Amino acid sequence: MCISARNQLNVEVSEVRTGAVNSLIVGKLAGGEVLKATITVDSEKALDLKAGKQAIFLFKASSVIVSKNNHIKLSATNQINGVVSEIKDGAVNAEVIIDAKGSKISAVITKESVNGMDLKVGDNVTAIIKATQIIVGVK
Repeated sequence: MCISARNQLNVEVSEVRTGAVNSLIVGKLAGGEVLKATITVDSEKALDLKAGKQAIFLFKASSVIVSKNNHIKLSATNQINGVVSEIKDGAVNAEVIIDAKGSKISAVITKESVNGMDLKVGDNVTAIIKATQIIVGVK
């Protein structure tokens, strides 16, 4: 199956917290960074998610917020630190590739944001992704 989502990260499920309606799936990236996804209990059961199982976390590049010089505490569960490895400028938007200890996270943000943050390759940044924006898959 081919999927257009730029972010397709392999994780090992480290924890599953089942609620009444939703479940929180905690996944660990190869570099040790932790991502959390909120999915329905029905999806958790259908995918047979358990600690130790390999999974894929999918999310669109437009669902990633990029933060530089982060001095604000946020409620967002997923705040992954990394280094800008590439910036691809477009007419209106730019694709920012963030290296998070070997895992690549793609963010599409406006060129205005890139310029306003004075974003450059090599900058330390944080990729912010809401847990509800992550789709969980298994092979």
